[in-house]
Amino acid sequence: MKFGLFLEWPNPTMRNWKTLFEEGVQQVQYSEELGFDYCLIAEHHFTNYGNSPAPLMQALYIGQRTRRIKIGTASVILPVWQPLRLAEELAVLDNLIDGRLMCGIGRGYQGYEMAGFGSALGESRGKFQETLEVLLKAWTSDESFTYEGEHVRIEHPVTVFPKPKQKPHPPLWISGTSVESMQLAARLDMLPLSSSALGMDGVRKQLATYVHARKDLGKSARRPSLALQCMTHVAPTDEEAYEALPYVRWQTRAQRGLNRHDVNNGNVDASPFEGELSDEAFLDRLYFGSPETVIEKFRRAADAGATHISNWMMFGGIEHEKLMRSIRLMGEQVIPALRDLEPPPSLYDELLLQSPVTTEELQRARFAPTRG
Repeated sequence: MKFGLFLEWPNPTMRNWKTLFEEGVQQVQYSEELGFDYCLIAEHHFTNYGNSPAPLMQALYIGQRTRRIKIGTASVILPVWQPLRLAEELAVLDNLIDGRLMCGIGRGYQGYEMAGFGSALGESRGKFQETLEVLLKAWTSDESFTYEGEHVRIEHPVTVFPKPKQKPHPPLWISGTSVESMQLAARLDMLPLSSSALGMDGVRKQLATYVHARKDLGKSARRPSLALQCMTHVAPTDEEAYEALPYVRWQTRAQRGLNRHDVNNGNVDASPFEGELSDEAFLDRLYFGSPETVIEKFRRAADAGATHISNWMMFGGIEHEKLMRSIRLMGEQVIPALRDLEPPPSLYDELLLQSPVTTEELQRARFAPTRG
């Protein structure tokens, strides 16, 4: 099992951005020292939900301040980028950080952010697909090419330089909980990034769609990788860890406010919303607790098929010192106990026996009251 650190620099109180960002850099440096495998940098714009508007520049800076840890995007929102420019900048980034880039991509889910770039959610799937096709062509073609799509047009033949350091291109991750995302991941051999907010039953269902898609394509359905985004906080005791619940509540409520476009001068409304989980049910979806508690929760995640854990530890304005303590306990106790953990071999045969699910069923799993 591989472990990473996810960062998006939420800023509930509008702290100085450079101070906030530098704390995140220190957290990545400390996680590298303690054996984390990667960090993932989100892309968010225009609100205090996440102050991470320039993920490639931020990744380059972090790359200059680290030596070993892989650095990924989670995710670059393809519909708001000019495809050729993005292909160039990602290739330059991969070269300048010595081939440590992991390229996580997404089509976006926040209409408020996308509207700022003149992009609409209704067009996002088509723009995403066409931009991805241009990226792959730009990275792998030594000959000039054109492209004619509904949203993306390259009328004059171009060749993109440099090519990425990694061949044929950096490893691709895709974030999303739709069936369509899992089918695309299977077709292009991308690592799917799921969310523990689905609960373990939901994660198994999502992995089942990926396994079925790989089998339908004639690819191996045995032991495919699955990354899981987990809101994580480790403290010496469960009780101390649970004290961080208000911070993660702010994050999830702010996300709902952003979904509603409920923003005032960049401040997202983080009020309670109808249908949110009780504290008990919410904690079932969170990876909060003592090292022993969190180890057991990650074991259950592996039983559901997780091979990579993206630890979302920077949420809701939690203090830097508490976050660094959580990283230390992860690195000193949790990761060593789980490094050799793998999903059970029988899982994939079981998943192939499950009936396919719909995207709507996966979305409903986010607020299902069942445990896990």
